[in-house]
Amino acid sequence: MGLEQPTYPDIQVEAYLRRIAYTPAATDGRSLVEHLRQRVQSDPLGTLTELQRHHLATIPWGNSGLHYSQHHTISLHPDNLYEKIVERRLDGYCMESTGIFFIVLRSLGYCVYATGGRVSYAVATGVDNGLWLSFQVDVGFGNNCATAPLPLQEGATATCNAPSEMRLIKDSLVEFTDKSQKVWIYQTRNNPESPWIPNICFSEVEFLPVDFGVLNFAVSKMPASWFVQTFVCMRMILDPTGKEIIGQCIMSGREVKQRIGGQTEVLQVLQTEEDRIKALAKYFDMHLRTGEIEGIRGLPSQIK
Repeated sequence: MGLEQPTYPDIQVEAYLRRIAYTPAATDGRSLVEHLRQRVQSDPLGTLTELQRHHLATIPWGNSGLHYSQHHTISLHPDNLYEKIVERRLDGYCMESTGIFFIVLRSLGYCVYATGGRVSYAVATGVDNGLWLSFQVDVGFGNNCATAPLPLQEGATATCNAPSEMRLIKDSLVEFTDKSQKVWIYQTRNNPESPWIPNICFSEVEFLPVDFGVLNFAVSKMPASWFVQTFVCMRMILDPTGKEIIGQCIMSGREVKQRIGGQTEVLQVLQTEEDRIKALAKYFDMHLRTGEIEGIRGLPSQIK
């Protein structure tokens, strides 16, 4: 992409805003994009919070491209992200979802840059041994994603999906040789009485497209990668006012579950691949083509 940072033209930004169901009460005769740019200037944090929550509630976090496709690859090119997530209305995993959100924010006038984050073993395995997995980055973090912008302020606690809470701390890692080095650590807990669990750690160093290209290749191609072995899809649920995240809808394994207020309900048990394809359409508004559906045949993630 050269030295020029990518942006989307207004017509594509407006299509993205329609994709995430961002519909302000009035635009005062201006286009939706013009109205939003004005809001970015007058209330940048409030506007960012609205955009983040609408994105999380409408664009599923998932890895369908690695399972339901003929190519089993993930592209981070801005045009491919737009086609897949906005035009096709499909899901995107960490770097896809963050990638398009990042470009849209820049297109709207935000001063924004991306960095990479290590994922904690505590999230992947349930055991907090102080170790961290490879770099990756996303607009949220699957089930434990941040549902609002978090200031780089140590120890500030916020609700992410009641009764769950989130916070940032700054600390060294057990694997660091130089213990004076500290990184930001994003933590969550299920409720105020639960222990804090580390999810992601990151520094403030800017990452470039070539960095994410390397990370994306590793995450999507290494045989041991969880994303390669398992298909998953989830999205957040907004309250009726469209202002607060109140729960999650999750497809994992053979179940579709809904979690609201700390309570989990199984919505459907998936017996066949046909069940899963219909459930993707019903719960996530994802409509796969025949060639994409056939792409999962023979993979460990296929329902047999």
